[in-house]
Amino acid sequence: MIATVVVLVILAFGLGVLYLRVQQRQRAFFADRVTAVGLAPAPVEPWLADAANRAFGVQGNAERMVRDQRLWACDFTYQATRTSTAAKCHVIAMALPTALPPLAVFPKNPMLPDTLEFESAAFNRTFSVECSDRRYASALLNPRVLEWLLNYPRLQWRIDGGVLLAWNAGYWTADTVKHTAAAFDGLLERIDPYVFKDFS
Repeated sequence: MIATVVVLVILAFGLGVLYLRVQQRQRAFFADRVTAVGLAPAPVEPWLADAANRAFGVQGNAERMVRDQRLWACDFTYQATRTSTAAKCHVIAMALPTALPPLAVFPKNPMLPDTLEFESAAFNRTFSVECSDRRYASALLNPRVLEWLLNYPRLQWRIDGGVLLAWNAGYWTADTVKHTAAAFDGLLERIDPYVFKDFS
């Protein structure tokens, strides 16, 4: 009896030490990522968690957010079923000058029916676009924007109210955040200013 109690105590102690070590490694990993990306850690904002849920189409857990004045990034974890392994993902958002109607751009998916076509054949081969307003989509995705986006063929993004939102598998890294921020900066530079006046 005493031997069993001793074994259970040792086992519990070992599990506790292992848990603390895992937590310490996770904190150190997050601190390294924060330092590399140059953003400040912050509590996850509810609107970003909601945007992540919409982007992935599931209810999940948004955590480990970093931000500055116009850019946010957070990890997002969800389980498709109770028995499945948790999917580790991320979302990155950049503030728009003003809120715009929904529009989404994905790497080309032949399974998506009735996607919009644009004057760039290379863009049409590379991306699928979802938008309910053809006039707005054509105004925002002008030839300069279409050409710019060809530099980022794997980027999937959407306009979600007042932000551009990108999402993908894997926790965010400094390179992912910098790559997405560069794509979004170039995109915003190439959107005609009247789009923000006429469609906001």
